Amino acid sequence: MNRKSLVAGGVVVTLAGGAMAAPLVFQIDADAMSASASGAFSEGFTGTFKLFNTPADPDTNGNAVILDILVDGTPQTTGGADADEFFFEMNITFDTGRITAGDVTVKVDETGSVNTYSADIRPTTGVAIQDVGDAGFTYNIAGLTFDGMFADDDGTFLGVDISPWGSAQPVPGFFSTITFEPNASHEDADVDSDVFVMIPLPSGAALAGLGLSGIVVRRRR
Repeated sequence: MNRKSLVAGGVVVTLAGGAMAAPLVFQIDADAMSASASGAFSEGFTGTFKLFNTPADPDTNGNAVILDILVDGTPQTTGGADADEFFFEMNITFDTGRITAGDVTVKVDETGSVNTYSADIRPTTGVAIQDVGDAGFTYNIAGLTFDGMFADDDGTFLGVDISPWGSAQPVPGFFSTITFEPNASHEDADVDSDVFVMIPLPSGAALAGLGLSGIVVRRRR
């Protein structure tokens, strides 16, 4: 799914083709990954959360996939990457439902090159929110990232030119993890996530004005 709305303090910013002139937004759309929490998950969760896809790892869902790369909401029709072609790991520490630390790494092994994006998750800017109207225990997790860095062999990520972001490194961004529905073991084998990389650097005042301390990303179905 490549159409998203970022909800921030009542402000909705839709990322769709042609909808944003600036800043440029690079989006990694990854689906069907594995996730686990260190204990019973809730909006007031304290503990650690991990979202991952590790090739050849028996704990990883073999159906995981990077669907595509999007730029300003427009699919780049890269063909994506299957579960055995990419590494994804997001680690988040929560304190009473607030993100206090974390990091994310996405690595794609393409023919003849390895492309990597990594960033830290900004403390106190993210939360876990139970999906509105969901009868079960499904959660959305979202937050801001900083110190984002691309490391690549050929100046691309899944064939998409990353020079606008690479030349401005380190770059900010944000992420959304959709529909984490933990079982009795606090695990879920079908979790989607989107990682967004932004340029130019938004000012702290602009982020505060949008109320991004409580961001949620809604997926339009």
